[in-house]
Amino acid sequence: MYKFLDLKNKSLSKLKFILCVSFLLYFLSTNLIYSHSIQKDEDYLIPMGNLIQIDAELENLVVKNFIEGSSFCVGDSILKVNGTQVNSYKDFTDLLSNLSTKDDVAVLVKRGENTFSFKTTKNELEKVNCNNYISGFATLTYINPKTNRFGAVGHPISIGLARKVPIKNGNIYTTKDLTIDKSCRGHVGCINAVRKDVIGEFTHNSDFGIKGEIATFKDSLLKPYKVASLDEVKLGKAQIILQTGSYTKDAFDIQIVDIQLQHSPKAKTFKIKVVDKDLLALTGGIVQGMSGAPIVQGDKIIGAVSHAIENNPALGYAVYIKWMNEN
Repeated sequence: MYKFLDLKNKSLSKLKFILCVSFLLYFLSTNLIYSHSIQKDEDYLIPMGNLIQIDAELENLVVKNFIEGSSFCVGDSILKVNGTQVNSYKDFTDLLSNLSTKDDVAVLVKRGENTFSFKTTKNELEKVNCNNYISGFATLTYINPKTNRFGAVGHPISIGLARKVPIKNGNIYTTKDLTIDKSCRGHVGCINAVRKDVIGEFTHNSDFGIKGEIATFKDSLLKPYKVASLDEVKLGKAQIILQTGSYTKDAFDIQIVDIQLQHSPKAKTFKIKVVDKDLLALTGGIVQGMSGAPIVQGDKIIGAVSHAIENNPALGYAVYIKWMNEN
């Protein structure tokens, strides 16, 4: 009787042990599968840092010069002249050639979000410097290795009061033969270069830069970085990746000195300070053309350079990478 109970107790203990082990193995395996699934679905981007030339055809003819006493403002889009649609600079000059110097001319313009008309003269229109093309330098921020989509610049392409100029079509190009005008207190310098090969196209121009598709790109030698959540970004050491020569890119030390805990997409998420002696010697701090330079912290991509501070070019602002990638 006692032996039977002893055997029964041993059998129950063994069964409990087997059940516990089975549950533990199941728990571990499901958690491993879950964590692997989470990791697999997380966003990864390749931080780039290449200086690019941006050439774009605008949807409208845009005023680019200030004329004292004129009704026009820099950034105005000229939509119609005397009721006739203006689609190109040729349309504009053809209309001008048929105008009389004696007559008032009705012009329809878009300024910011407002559209309105006013009267002007042929003489005033002849002083207007306007076209529907734009060109400049910025930095390629990232490429999505899954989609071959890219993001660049870190702020909108704008002209005067036209905060986000509508893009009809645009291309980005690699560059060579870089020259750098250094920043100093009261002066923001710039990077210039020679345009090389077209590598992508875009039409999207948002508050956080441009986005488009890379036409020629091989990612086999480039490391994807995980997109950081905003609460993962820490004050202190980080690095920007930047092209400094025709074929060279380097990582330079910066400090994240302030973080805005933004709950919706906004500019100037981080305040940054360039502390790398080599970069300060080369550029004097943040320069035009550096906008879009990716910022990494540890093994995560966290943002991109977006603005310089004129009275202290070692300081600047950066936008959170997720705002760029998702807007």
